[in-house]
Amino acid sequence: MHIHRRAFGKLLAALGISAAAPALAQGKTVEVTMKQASFSPASVTIAVGDTVHWTNPNVITHTVTFDPSKAATASNVALPAGVAPFDSGDMEEDGNFSHTFTAKGTYKYVCQYHESMGMTGTVIVA
Repeated sequence: MHIHRRAFGKLLAALGISAAAPALAQGKTVEVTMKQASFSPASVTIAVGDTVHWTNPNVITHTVTFDPSKAATASNVALPAGVAPFDSGDMEEDGNFSHTFTAKGTYKYVCQYHESMGMTGTVIVA
C-alpha cells in the first residue's frame, strides 16, 4: 500500500497526532538568576539535552564557570568524565548565558568573582 505524504499528514492531524516529531526531541530550558552573591536556584536537576539559562539582572559582574583551573578552589568545580571545561566569561548587568547539557552527571560551578562568598551552583543531569 502506498500513501502520499500529504495525505498521511492529514490522517495524522485527523487523529490528533502532530507530524512535528522534532519538537518532541527538544529539551526544556531551566532558568537560573544571579543574585548579589548566589545563584537562584543553587541546584537544578535536568535531563540530557536540557538547557540551563543564567541571567544577571545586577550591576555586579558575575561569571558561570565550569572550569576548575579558573576557580579559587578547584574542588568547587566538578565535571563528569570526558566533559570539557566551559565558562560564560564576564556577564555584566542584564547579561545571560546558556548551555545545553549532553552528558549525564553532576556539574559543580562557581562565579569567579564571588566564589569566596559562597557563590556556587550545581547542575545534576539525570
